[in-house]
Amino acid sequence: MLVMKKKPSPPDLTDLTRGELEVIIVTLWDRLVALETKVDKNSSNSSKPPSSDGLVKKTRSLREASGKQAGGQLGHKGTTLKRVEQPTETLFHRLPMQCDQCHHLLPLNQARVSERRQVFDVPERAFAVVEHCSVELVCQ
Repeated sequence: MLVMKKKPSPPDLTDLTRGELEVIIVTLWDRLVALETKVDKNSSNSSKPPSSDGLVKKTRSLREASGKQAGGQLGHKGTTLKRVEQPTETLFHRLPMQCDQCHHLLPLNQARVSERRQVFDVPERAFAVVEHCSVELVCQ
């Protein structure tokens, strides 16, 4: 047996003062905003599970698949900033004092630069180029 709920009839507002009507309007407005935000939530814009979305089909992208993987493609020539000859500052990063495997002390006078990277920082008025040098020692 199907039971239909009766909608409540609106109250008689003719005898209310302007202030009482304003209170009712503000209360109803707040309720409307709360209900609209609740209805607008689904699993893609809230923490609700996908099963709570109902039977509405999700829209599909009209873009056709290209068959390529995401990201840079093979053969694409990348671009980078050119190194400068005289960086504003050069930082040498700390080295170990001994070999990680045999714990033999490593002579610092045999250190060589293994990698260089330049970071271009843009301050308010001028460029500052910092060169980072990774130094390594080779155990005999």
